Amino acid sequence: MTLGHLHVLLQIVFAWSDEHLHSFSIHGREYGSHSAPTCDGRLRDFCFHRGERFRYVYDFGAYWECDGRLEALLPLASRCIYPVCIGGKRAAPPKDCRGAWGYLERLDQHRLYPPLEAMGVVAEAITALLAADPQTSVREALGALDAFREAVDCLDAYEQFRPDHCDRHEVNTHLQALE
Repeated sequence: MTLGHLHVLLQIVFAWSDEHLHSFSIHGREYGSHSAPTCDGRLRDFCFHRGERFRYVYDFGAYWECDGRLEALLPLASRCIYPVCIGGKRAAPPKDCRGAWGYLERLDQHRLYPPLEAMGVVAEAITALLAADPQTSVREALGALDAFREAVDCLDAYEQFRPDHCDRHEVNTHLQALE
């Protein structure tokens, strides 16, 4: 596998769009967008030892810095399709959060500040619907739906942001699509 191929795999694993510059720092040398090309560097040529690390940086503005480490060399399984994601602890940070600090802010908002105002709007709408005559339309019972739609969108975005969830199946589906 080349560094270029590893870059593509990391883009898939992190659900990034490969719109930004990147670099690898291995054994004190830079490879990537502004350095030595990644298409020639094969991982095996670096002779990594178990536990040895390297750095990958994506999007020099947001500066997503990833620490890579060789954990083990495993024998190939005859029935396995490679590459394969064998596990993960957390979701990749969303690409629209402007880097690590923005992601940490979003994590704090998610953990500490559920969208109570949006919950209140939806609760009021449900209360109005339950109190309305069964012959009344939703629009008649709720009036303008803009605030309700915004509240539902806010709650949906809150629910979709699941930082503790790693969808290994989805990652592997995208990895298998490479071949």
